[in-house]
Amino acid sequence: MHTGLVIIISPSITRALVRVLNLLDGVGANFSSGSIVTRSPSNRIMQSLRMEFVSFKMFIIALSLMGSVVNSKETSEFKLPTNFKPVSYRLDVTTHLDDKFMFEGVVDIKMTCIAATDTITLHSNSLDIDTKSVVVANSGENVVPVSSVTFDPKKELMYVKSTENFKPGDEYVLTIPFTGNITDDLVGYYKSSYVDKENNQTRWLAVTQFEPADARRAFPCFDEPAYKATFKIRLGHKKEYTSISNMKMMKQTPIPSQPDYVFDEFEESVPMSTYLVAYMVSDFAYIESDNRDDEVKFRIIARKDAADQTELAKNAGPLVLKYYEDYFDEKFPLSKQDMVAIPDFSAGAMENWGLVTYRETALLIDPDVATIDNVHRVAEVIAHELAHQWFGNLVTMKWWTDLWLNEGFATYVAARGVDFLYPEWNSFQIETVQNFLRVLDLDSLQSSHPVSVAVGHPDEIAQIFDTISYTKGSFLLHMMNTFLGEDTFKQGIRNYINKHKFSNAEQDDLWNSLTEEAHRQETLDKNLTVKLIMDTWTLQTGYPVLKVVRDYSADTVTLSQERFLTIKSNGTDNKSCWWIPLTMTTSMDADFNQTKTKSWLNCENNNLTIPLAKDNEWVIYNMQMAGLFRVLYDTRNWMGIVSTLNDPNEYDTIHTLNRVQLIDDSFSFSQIGDLDYGITFQLLNYLKHEKEYAPWLAALGGLGPINSLLKRTPNQGLFQNYMQRILSPVYSRFRDMTVELNNFEEIRFKNLVIAEACRHRIKDCTEQALDLFSKWMKTTDPDKNNILPRELKPVIYCQAIKYGGVDEWDFLWERYQRSNVGSEKAKLLSALGCSSETWLLNRYLNWSLDNSIIRKQDAISVFYSVARSDIGFYVAKDFLYRKIADISEYFQPRGDRVGSYVKAIGSQMKTKEELDEIQSFINRSSSYLKGADLTTKQTIETVKINTEWTTKFDHKIINHLV
Repeated sequence: MHTGLVIIISPSITRALVRVLNLLDGVGANFSSGSIVTRSPSNRIMQSLRMEFVSFKMFIIALSLMGSVVNSKETSEFKLPTNFKPVSYRLDVTTHLDDKFMFEGVVDIKMTCIAATDTITLHSNSLDIDTKSVVVANSGENVVPVSSVTFDPKKELMYVKSTENFKPGDEYVLTIPFTGNITDDLVGYYKSSYVDKENNQTRWLAVTQFEPADARRAFPCFDEPAYKATFKIRLGHKKEYTSISNMKMMKQTPIPSQPDYVFDEFEESVPMSTYLVAYMVSDFAYIESDNRDDEVKFRIIARKDAADQTELAKNAGPLVLKYYEDYFDEKFPLSKQDMVAIPDFSAGAMENWGLVTYRETALLIDPDVATIDNVHRVAEVIAHELAHQWFGNLVTMKWWTDLWLNEGFATYVAARGVDFLYPEWNSFQIETVQNFLRVLDLDSLQSSHPVSVAVGHPDEIAQIFDTISYTKGSFLLHMMNTFLGEDTFKQGIRNYINKHKFSNAEQDDLWNSLTEEAHRQETLDKNLTVKLIMDTWTLQTGYPVLKVVRDYSADTVTLSQERFLTIKSNGTDNKSCWWIPLTMTTSMDADFNQTKTKSWLNCENNNLTIPLAKDNEWVIYNMQMAGLFRVLYDTRNWMGIVSTLNDPNEYDTIHTLNRVQLIDDSFSFSQIGDLDYGITFQLLNYLKHEKEYAPWLAALGGLGPINSLLKRTPNQGLFQNYMQRILSPVYSRFRDMTVELNNFEEIRFKNLVIAEACRHRIKDCTEQALDLFSKWMKTTDPDKNNILPRELKPVIYCQAIKYGGVDEWDFLWERYQRSNVGSEKAKLLSALGCSSETWLLNRYLNWSLDNSIIRKQDAISVFYSVARSDIGFYVAKDFLYRKIADISEYFQPRGDRVGSYVKAIGSQMKTKEELDEIQSFINRSSSYLKGADLTTKQTIETVKINTEWTTKFDHKIINHLV
């Protein structure tokens, strides 16, 4: 889908492991750079034992770092017992739209008994089931007596109890008839609608969204990823509609009891998890791709009025699918691939096998209005979802703990897919930069979580569809690709897929495949394993800072590491340790292309001193940001780097990606007090001759938090003046809004600079925006004649609404209502929150909780758009405090959505009084914030960070702004 490790171990096992550790430690081993030095080098048995010990000890170290240990019951109580394994489902569902919005059906589940029991336990949630009609039969079709059918709504479980024991090895068929409501909750089997432009009629459709744990809302099932089975689906609906599912339709037959209805019967599926089952009933249009590969029929499905927006998806989909077949060396196993644009959709997209569902903005492109970012977004999401067809669908994680195997990999490979589609964009490098910056920020919080994280209740599962699972997971794969090499990495992935296809796997299975291939190709020392290295990155929360201290008299450099935290720990994280891949260059060499790891800083060698020639002005580590860590140099080394950067003829001898890291690291170290802000601002002076997009992205990203912390304070004007000065040279390069560019990076660069120039009130920027908007308002038929530069419309819209009044707001609202293009509607919604009129903002926020005015999927975007402005912050905060009960009810059953509202407000708070205020609000609103505890914890920590920064640096930083 495109949105601390808690180790499950009992105290008794912990004590046993410690005893074993102490016993092994007594054997006598010294560790250095990942190799073993024994007291009896000739003793190969001892050598082997100690190598095993390294891996074991790393495991124990990882356990000690997790921060919290929970009893396995806390996770397992929400998991199914393993008495039964489903083999196949026969699912009949009849959908009633237009009038009663409900569905009725029956499911036959063929299953094998694994262990003797008298009870079948499976999932069911919000379904009406006639318990007297539940039937169990054995393979001979003899009915097994059912003594009771009961439910546990809290655990979303259904129990079918027999008067006799089910026998291990025997097959049984469980038949359950059910009915349910087609809700507007955007989960389970839900309804969506649109207005048919031809006759102005509201048209309805019903579609599924089952990930992570909502198939149980549509039919009773074994709703966990490890329970793969085949599905034979029949969909009943009125004749005026069509239906689709994961597989090709075989035939349509009338339903004798309902003359207006037909049954569509689909081919039996390949083995798959319940969260990937999908079906839809609609009156949509079907647009078939012209791909020459007759093996896979490719269709784009959308509202008839949006059929002309499918060209990009129609072309890109088959190309990316073929690219992945080659990359994974595994054919796509289905005969068709549908991609559907849904008007109401909670996430960005969902990778259901053979039937990928998308938000309209993530699939449809109108070439007349689309920006380059819209095109990139659609290409990226298509590539992400199609990557899942292998990583997630063909090979599925055993449990949600390893969600990152799905999402991290799809994110990583999607960047490669986009790079394949548009090689001229250089998008892979930009994606690397964005991922690096995004991860390091969130993952510096104590309240972050490991990539591989134990989860139990469905609420916990939904919360880990986040930056850590997607973006950190993706960057760690990029890091592995770099230190293993492309050939090893790719072949290791192919071996993993081939070994586990149509089955389930976990993190260690991936590590094993990569290790075997790395040892075969000799790209990783035989004494090392991928597990030994990567467990330190996926089982621990956070990431390291590599400390680089030079002894200029001894011509040496000493390397050490510790966890990077924005609020420094009280000592609890001193034991954190990672295997850090070391790459470096000096001012003498300035060779930033040596990204292959030559050595490691590891957990047994965490204070490494090596020689370094004295005539090097600076040393820089982490070539091209190949590893996920920050680098802190001594002051003299920083000043050498600053000197080179500020030389207009020398700055670009430092690689673009390393300039990005130097900028971001300097901000972060200054924020926590490890580097004087004076050095950071001296470094930023070099921007006057920086010509590339990525370093500017990092610089403006680093200045953004300072802007937020100085907002609504007496010093906001000083910061604004500083920003005007720093932006002035680069703004002069891009200032003319009407000049359109063609290069992907140049377009993004211009968009970034113009947005910042207008935000910080460079007069010329605002004047241009208001003048262009005024001219547009006066055109005849402004919907067809949008004269604004397409790439800069978001900036111009926002400026016009901010400095305008009711007329401008109403004009843009009318454009929103009339627009038929999802991406354009999203821009308009965002801009409408820029108003400075408090009553308009209040009305807008109220509208956002009315699905008949603004789609539920867009409510959070509306709130964010209001909350980000100076005036809107107060309006949005007041709205959240007053309406928390309504907001919570509106988003049920997805409590994690409510957390986004709290985050939008809390992230901008920065005083002790505001910290007390938001903490008090969270405490008294706890019943409305169920399922959002991870977000609220991160929000509170962020406010504490902001408060600490304000106390320490608010007054000091002013000296650097004048």
